[in-house]
This record gives sequence, structure tokens and C-alpha cells, in this order.
Amino acid sequence: MAKASGGRLLAERYQLTELRRGGAAEARDLRSGAPVLLDAVPLPELVTPFDQLADATGDAGDASAPDRPETDDARGLALTHAAFAAQAVADHPRLSQVFQVFAEDGYLWVAGEWVPGVPLAQLLEAGPLTPYRAAELAYDLSSGLGAVHRAGLVHGNLTPTTVTVCEDGTALVGGLVVSAAQEALCGGPGTAESGAGVPTALWSPARVRARDARAVIVGAVPERWAPEQLGIVGGAGLPVGPGADAWALGVLLFRAVTGVPPFPEHEVDRLFDAVRTGARPDTRQTGPLRPLLDRLLDQDPARRPTLPQVRAALRQLLQRAPEPLEEPTPFTVLSAPMLPSSARLAVPLPVAARLPAQRTPAEVAERHHHAAPRRGSVLLGPVLVGAIILAVLGTLVLTAMFAR
Repeated sequence: MAKASGGRLLAERYQLTELRRGGAAEARDLRSGAPVLLDAVPLPELVTPFDQLADATGDAGDASAPDRPETDDARGLALTHAAFAAQAVADHPRLSQVFQVFAEDGYLWVAGEWVPGVPLAQLLEAGPLTPYRAAELAYDLSSGLGAVHRAGLVHGNLTPTTVTVCEDGTALVGGLVVSAAQEALCGGPGTAESGAGVPTALWSPARVRARDARAVIVGAVPERWAPEQLGIVGGAGLPVGPGADAWALGVLLFRAVTGVPPFPEHEVDRLFDAVRTGARPDTRQTGPLRPLLDRLLDQDPARRPTLPQVRAALRQLLQRAPEPLEEPTPFTVLSAPMLPSSARLAVPLPVAARLPAQRTPAEVAERHHHAAPRRGSVLLGPVLVGAIILAVLGTLVLTAMFAR
């Protein structure tokens, strides 16, 4: 593989640095000179798919079923789904842009935009957010997820590591293309159609095996395991649709305002048991977000609010927030080392990111952004009227004096 001065070169274009942001590696695009983020999805050599045709004929466990391929190129399958997802969703200000998807050295790589900001996970390390700050971020995220749903896809990968809080305080959601590739690698009904994202077919032995494969690939991330993704709702099972993203938003909101997830993580069995038993998290500690969270975390996706309903509820909440919104304050981007190395390659930051003032993640977390409703002081009107009256009186006095 070709090498370039300073770091490993991918696709003869992207030069890796030693910096990471969340789960992504920072790199420089040698063609444009711009910084980019690279996500990597491990690719197995071959995968045996559980396709819809076999399920329809009742031969889900028979690899010799008619018209069913015995093996499939996992690289090609994941690459096709990832490329479809990248192209199917229109550009949106609250979605991270994807520039290129390619396979190299046993990984599927997703090259996306780099913006001055920090992952939400890093901000939460400094402590939970206020309910109103979390509501502002959720408003942005629901807007980005809406663009994904309008393209006929399910995002399926809304987590603290895929959300970036930008330097102006707005939230940006990424991870869509990574999710599409991972779901394709899980196999199972629904993945035969490019861009299906999360499988949409009803439950069957094939889909159960696909769920088990997904547990290995995704892990115990509560945001990525809505009840319908476990097959515990609606008898034979419900299709996985936009409601799964509403669940993820609810889990993320709960995590943001409490500092902990509403269900166990890091252990798949404990997470699955908690969701299966219908354990209700204690939302009393979420303050004014409690009514919305109770609906978002409903086991039945049909009872969860739609994203437009979520945005309406968040806007009402922000309009009656007790504290005024502040102007966004720039901050210097924080990056952690990507690989252990004695020689750390420095990536020049854009002018907006090279600022003298350093701010901690906690300070960044409490800033408000311009996307939320603005509220002016209740004294602004009387003050302006008083100023106008004084100006008129002053003019009259001066006129009288000069008239003499």
C-alpha cells in the first residue's frame, strides 16, 4: 500500500493522523487539503445470508433452497448498502455529509466531513446536561432523523458517539452509512434490498439469527435496541421502522440529562432482559422532559410520538424555559490520540477553530445554539418606548431654546 509522509494512506487519498474523534479517525484529504473523518467497519471474507425468499418458502434454515445463494460477498453487500444510504438521503444541515465509501485492508471505510466540534459522549463525561440544553440538541437531531425517514430509511445508529456538538452549539448526527453497512453484514430478512438499513420483515428463525449476529456487531448499546429489534412486541413481531429512531432519541435524551442510560449497557444479556421485561426507567429525574420521555420509551412503537410530534413538544418546552438562551461561544476542538506513537502529527485547524480561549466540555455543554426559539427580555419593550419619549422631549427642548 502506498505511503505518504506523516501517516498511513487510504484510497491513495486520505492520510491518517494520530487523532480520533469518538469512534472515527481523523485524516487529511490530500486532494483538497481538507480534514475528514474516517469510520471503519470490519469486513468478513464471506457471509451466508438469510434472505427473504427462503423465509417466504419456509426454508429459512435450508441453504439449498431454490434461488438462494450459498454464500455472498460480504464486502460487496456492505459496500452496496453503504453507498445506497450515502446517496439516498439529501444533504441536510443536521446530518454529517459522506464523501466516499470504499473497502480496503479488510475494512469498509466511510469518509465524512470534519467540523469543529466534540462528540456528545465526550461532553457527557463532564456531567449531565440541563433538560433544556438536552432538548435543544434533541430538536436538532430529530430534524436530521426526519431527513433520513423522508428518504425511506431508518437511521439505526443514533448514539452519543455518532452525535457531534458543533462549535456553534448545534448538534450534527452521523453514523447512517456505518449503520447501513453493519445491518447488511448481519444478514437476515430485509437486507436483500439495498438501503433497507434495519431489516423490515416480520420475525422468523432467520431473523432471530440475524438479531444474534447484530448483537455481536452492534453490542450492548441501548439506543440501538428498541423492543421491536428484539422481537418482543406484537406477537410475531413488528417491522422495524422510524419508531426505532424515536426510541433511540428517548434513550439518548435520558442519558444526556441523567448521565446514565435508562437500561444496562456493556452486557448484551442484561440489556436484552431489561428491555424484554418492560422495565420502565425512572424518568422522574428528567424534570420537564419526563412526559416526552415516557412516550418515547414506550415498548410499542405505535404509541411513540412521531418526529414532528417530538419537535413540537420540544419547541413548546424551550419556549417556556426559565433561563435565557445565550449567544454561542466558539471553543477549541479537543481530540484524543488515535494510536500510541512518539511522533504525533498535528493537523492545522480552520481559522474558526484556532482560538485563544480554551473551554472545558462542561462549558461547551451548557452553551445554547441559534436553532432553538429565541426569547427576549420582557423589559425590552418598555425600555425602547421610554428611550423614544426622552429623545422626543430632548428635541423639543433644544428647539425651544434655539427659537429664543
